[in-house]
Amino acid sequence: MLRSTIPLDELITYVFGADRSSLATEVGPWLSASPRFRSFAEIYRDKIRKKARGLRDDEGRRDLAFELAVALRLLDERRFAVEYESYGVGQRAPDFRVTFRTQTRFNVEVRRLRQSAPTPGAHVDPARLIRAVCDKLGQLPPAMINVLVLGADGPASAADALAPAMLWLQDRAAQKDETLFLQRGFAGTRDFLRHYQRLSGALWLVGEPGVRPSLWRNPQARHPLPADLAKALGKTVSKR
Repeated sequence: MLRSTIPLDELITYVFGADRSSLATEVGPWLSASPRFRSFAEIYRDKIRKKARGLRDDEGRRDLAFELAVALRLLDERRFAVEYESYGVGQRAPDFRVTFRTQTRFNVEVRRLRQSAPTPGAHVDPARLIRAVCDKLGQLPPAMINVLVLGADGPASAADALAPAMLWLQDRAAQKDETLFLQRGFAGTRDFLRHYQRLSGALWLVGEPGVRPSLWRNPQARHPLPADLAKALGKTVSKR
């Protein structure tokens, strides 16, 4: 990744505006602390600027902040080279394409679970988790490793719900619950399984510093997560 050439204050102003928005206040320290993230933000400054300027509400701001936080965590692992929206802006495709050790490429799709009334320490509703997974399966390309990164504001945790939610979906597919999958936007059970097998794994990120993420590996994936890649993903710990 190229070394930064734009002064930090100029970069922040260009991307987030001169009014020092809450997004600039949150992301600014990340840019200062991580040279790799700063280079990433400089390379993709026009894309980030367009997203930041198009935000309509605080939920949208939090979604973008979470997306950028995922980029920051990926870039903390020096064996990852991260591309942003390489499939094109506005496409129904993963947010990041990542290269691991210059040879293994994989996609990362991001989803923050919104909560209407978040409660400190609350656990995420498994039904909401299932809806989020089904919604994102349609954005995963075939013939490649795909990872879904999930999270929520604060310390809310889905660590105990992630694997059971996936197993529940597998069970409903085995029971040929056509109605369920039609309601979730698929053409039926077979269509769901076709997309489900594109998912190599799901990672739940916890917002608290120093807490390791929870990684689930899909036993039905057509392109399973290699052990060394799974280990590297499992080290994406929040330090901030």
